[in-house]
Amino acid sequence: MTTQTPAIRQTSFTPPSLNWRTILLSGLVVMTMIGVLAGIGRLFLGLGSTTSLTDVYSWGIWIGFDFLLIALAGTGFTMAAVVHVLHLEQFKPVLRPAILFGLLGYVAVLLLLVLDLGRPDRFYHFIIFWNVHSPLFEISCCVLLYSSVLIVEVSPYITERLGWKRPVRWFFAIMTPITIIGVTLSSLHQSTLGTLYLNMPHRLNSLWYTPILPILFFTSSVMAGLAIGMMVYMVAVRILGKPVEKKVVTGLGKGLAAVCLLYLTMKLGDIILSGDMNKLLAFDRMSLLMWTELGLGVILPILLLAIPRFRNNPIVWWIAPLLVVVFAVGLNRFDATLFGQTNIPEGASYTPHILEWLSTLGILSAAALGWYLGVRLLVIFDSKAEKELGH
Repeated sequence: MTTQTPAIRQTSFTPPSLNWRTILLSGLVVMTMIGVLAGIGRLFLGLGSTTSLTDVYSWGIWIGFDFLLIALAGTGFTMAAVVHVLHLEQFKPVLRPAILFGLLGYVAVLLLLVLDLGRPDRFYHFIIFWNVHSPLFEISCCVLLYSSVLIVEVSPYITERLGWKRPVRWFFAIMTPITIIGVTLSSLHQSTLGTLYLNMPHRLNSLWYTPILPILFFTSSVMAGLAIGMMVYMVAVRILGKPVEKKVVTGLGKGLAAVCLLYLTMKLGDIILSGDMNKLLAFDRMSLLMWTELGLGVILPILLLAIPRFRNNPIVWWIAPLLVVVFAVGLNRFDATLFGQTNIPEGASYTPHILEWLSTLGILSAAALGWYLGVRLLVIFDSKAEKELGH
């Protein structure tokens, strides 16, 4: 009698395939960890050995990214105003991704501010020792309070995911007054960021310095809010495998074009009335920076979004808001903070230290990773609680 040994099936091991999402998330995790180490190094080693800041260049990339992030995080108050104050309900799908982005943007701002303080252990002192004559005091209070408002606004997304029905009702019951408070606080400090520069008329180039800086900063934050709203909505629906609602994106595009046109009118009008048109037409370093802001960041997006043939093109849905974010708002904040500064002593220069870059990129990566996980895990679209409660 013979026994038959069963054949052993030979299988080859196939490693899991890497897609762009896995690579991107892995990169964000690695950059976050590197940023944590760089931040710890900054806190323990001090400003002198971890930055390139000096008495001449006391504001570096941390402040530049702070000003930029505050403007971009303004998408929270912008979309809240559009949906809850103006009652444009067709844009409600954008609201939750935008508010989540706003919260994480402000968390990133607070972390960057802690790194930039000479005494980070005293970050809370403005709460105890009031300086009501300082614009920074008003900005600090508004950022702290508005961050708290954003936490309340995001809370329903968490409690609804956890199935806690009673807290969800409580949050929705107070959402309208909370939204009004949030829009007010954000409007205040967005404009006060421009007020800071009114204290340095001889330090900031006249192409950027103007008494209406608070109005320009506020208007550009609304531009950034609408642009970021378009992009985070399209990214969120792609993450969750949902279709893009064309009327939502094109509607925001029309609004963005209108606000850009308002900003362009105020900016060019101010330059003409202040007698600085000759500086704008000098085509030197400063004028080219301003033309880049206005040409690529404002005029081109207006043309792309105002003409229906372009506005209905899905590629333009990405290009136009990205131009606004990078050039109209991003370059503007860095021009005001760094590139547009004048009266710099000869030979003085600023090149960011490697730890400044690593800590900044780490914080930005952590915010992006947190937003992605929030979109995946929280109730971002199709809220049943909202429908049941009539919100």
